[in-house]
Amino acid sequence: MRACEKIVEVLIESGIQYVFGLPGGGMMNIFDALFDRQDAITAIQARDEQTASCMACMYGRLTGMPGVFIAQGPFAGSTGMFGVMEAHLSSSPMLVLTDFSERHVFSLHAPLAAGTGAYGSFDLRNIFRAATKFTAVATTPLEAVQGTQLAIKHAVSGRPGPTACIMHSPAILGRIDPEGYPAIYPTAGYLRTTAPQLSPSDAQAAVDLLLSAERPVMIAGNGVKVSGAYEELVKLAELLAAPVTTSYLGKGSIAESHPLAVGVMSHGGHAVALETVRGADVLLVIGCRLKPDDTHMEIPEVIDPRNQRIIQIDIDPRHAGWTFPIAMGLVGDAKAIMRQLAEEITRRTGDQGRAPYQAVGKKLGQAKERLSFFENEALYSEVEPILPERVIQVLREVLDKKAIIVGDGGNNRHWLMHYYQTQTPGTYFAPGGIGGVSWSLPAVFVAKLLNPDRPCVAVCSDGGFSMQMHVLLTARQYNVPAVFVVMNNGGFGMIRENLGARSLCTDFIDTDYAKIGNACGCLGLRVEKHSDLRPAMEAALKSAKPSVVDVVIEKNAKMFEKLYSPLAKEARKRLRVRMLT
Repeated sequence: MRACEKIVEVLIESGIQYVFGLPGGGMMNIFDALFDRQDAITAIQARDEQTASCMACMYGRLTGMPGVFIAQGPFAGSTGMFGVMEAHLSSSPMLVLTDFSERHVFSLHAPLAAGTGAYGSFDLRNIFRAATKFTAVATTPLEAVQGTQLAIKHAVSGRPGPTACIMHSPAILGRIDPEGYPAIYPTAGYLRTTAPQLSPSDAQAAVDLLLSAERPVMIAGNGVKVSGAYEELVKLAELLAAPVTTSYLGKGSIAESHPLAVGVMSHGGHAVALETVRGADVLLVIGCRLKPDDTHMEIPEVIDPRNQRIIQIDIDPRHAGWTFPIAMGLVGDAKAIMRQLAEEITRRTGDQGRAPYQAVGKKLGQAKERLSFFENEALYSEVEPILPERVIQVLREVLDKKAIIVGDGGNNRHWLMHYYQTQTPGTYFAPGGIGGVSWSLPAVFVAKLLNPDRPCVAVCSDGGFSMQMHVLLTARQYNVPAVFVVMNNGGFGMIRENLGARSLCTDFIDTDYAKIGNACGCLGLRVEKHSDLRPAMEAALKSAKPSVVDVVIEKNAKMFEKLYSPLAKEARKRLRVRMLT
């Protein structure tokens, strides 16, 4: 068997259903091997490496298995790094298969585009080592196969993330000796590991602290979504009668319609979330690194470890107690640990838990009403140009509770974060690693590919849409009827708002993206009038083709001014002062 054929077999053994990429260089051999296994694994042809890597990133988020990105070395290591870096910072398992493009025996003769680090080339090894958990370099066929197996194991072990196997030409082209040493074993045997959890004494100590709290609050981060711990989060919150706020990446960990859900605490999040966190005496932080954006630049008015005790659950021991000093660090899988804590609480208090959560929910309801939780008159405005808030409200009205919605980089994600109220856990995704503009387009393609019976909608800006609009061609090619909603404000709105009167290189020429959608064989709908907004959304959701809803919105809508709380504005002000001094 050729090494490339065995690598495809390894992917199939691992339970991977789709791979994303472009054939080129030595990777043409991988695609050649995929040709004969189309019954077991499907190759999706993206139109560039950036898109393929973003598709693989989203596949990892949705399945928990590595999203496989295949491309020739120079391009996997350049445009393809967009999705790799996002996966690295947002804990998405990914496997990159690529090559050195050195043309077999000429590895050190520095041909054009060789990624060997030799004179005239570039150092592909270190490019990937800088943005992955693990990078294997294969010089032989055996190393290529076992390097792929190791990369898959690293991608899903501990904190998930991207890995890579970079292959020299002899490794890709060579054959596997069935009697060779060391032997190649079936891949599944390397992946049968249990989720790390607590010792009984640690679980008991954590519950002691939680039950002694007067005002416990839970902060749910991306780790809840990575471990699929949605039910465990709700059960633990109800047993503790504890409000639940989320980080930006954690949005969607709990249905935001739940009585204990208080929304997002990050910049542009919800005032009730900040008020709740500020009033806590014990914070249970689950799968959240408490980044500066999460904590409003670490101002003590949000989290103050001098007056609050923090219990932090994280799969990575370095992240527990990384940002703030903590009372306890619980290292392990969020799902397994929350289940342990819930069992210990139930053993002590019975099924009713620490206190009736409904009473806490009623009190929170009063705070939500006072602080306009997910509400604003702009949501119902009929002014034109259409306000971005109104776009979000129409989405809330027309989307099914189980619809998957994908945000993007830029102002649009803040409007979504603040006003789109999730009704079902695990239905909201957005870029929060590098926060890359345009990520939503390939991501929603994958969401719909994996969930053909659920509405899947991307919300992006015209800036993001124009960067990867060729995803429409891929969606049309594979008959994936995702919906792309474009908030068209004629430029890079967030940058324009930041720069103000000194704005430069932020405005676009007027572009009708609906016509581009139609030209790609999709359904394209241009919306300039308020009365056309809902009909266009409904038509797109019913369409059997990919759909573009190009909504011309108010160009000068002020996201920072409208959405940022006084605390968030104060944090930005302090940061600027510190930077200047």
